[in-house]
Amino acid sequence: MFGNSHFDRVRQLFADQFEPDRDDFLYRKSMKGRAVRVSRAERDAFVADFKKRLRYVTWSIIPLTLILIGALAWLMPDSDGMQAKSATYIGVALILLPFFIGYYWAWNAPARALERRPEEGAARSRDEVRHLMFSRMTYGQLGFAALGGVFLAWKASGDTDITRGWGILWLIFAGALIAVAAVQAFRKWRSERQ
Repeated sequence: MFGNSHFDRVRQLFADQFEPDRDDFLYRKSMKGRAVRVSRAERDAFVADFKKRLRYVTWSIIPLTLILIGALAWLMPDSDGMQAKSATYIGVALILLPFFIGYYWAWNAPARALERRPEEGAARSRDEVRHLMFSRMTYGQLGFAALGGVFLAWKASGDTDITRGWGILWLIFAGALIAVAAVQAFRKWRSERQ
């Protein structure tokens, strides 16, 4: 989780917000907002700052997790009880909350810094954004998502009966995941043909 390779995709998504334009770059928040011109040095500084902040929020999970484990072991020695399980879920949510707040703060840093800079181009339309997203999505990713749905159903079937009662929700969720992957693959194919 904490190695460099695991967050390469996130770092690349952040860097993709800066599109080369002659000797400079155009920044578009989440690749769809209004275009703002930035220099190469500014772009490099934003990317380096995002990497540093991402590293900080990622490593903050370790001490928070150790604190949670210690608190649960001290306050709830019966780890099989319903109260201990609820406390665990709440604790995990409290650990992830600072991570997501720090992540989104780092992601939006360029937009905050450049909000008063003049616009070089209007925001992209929904069709432009959709075409861009489909061009970056691969069929392998969609196939992996569909396989994830199959694996989810198989894994859940080992613990519960997924054809009866509340267990059927696992089957519905897995089917929905497979259906979404199939629909997105069709939409990607149709977008490429236009």
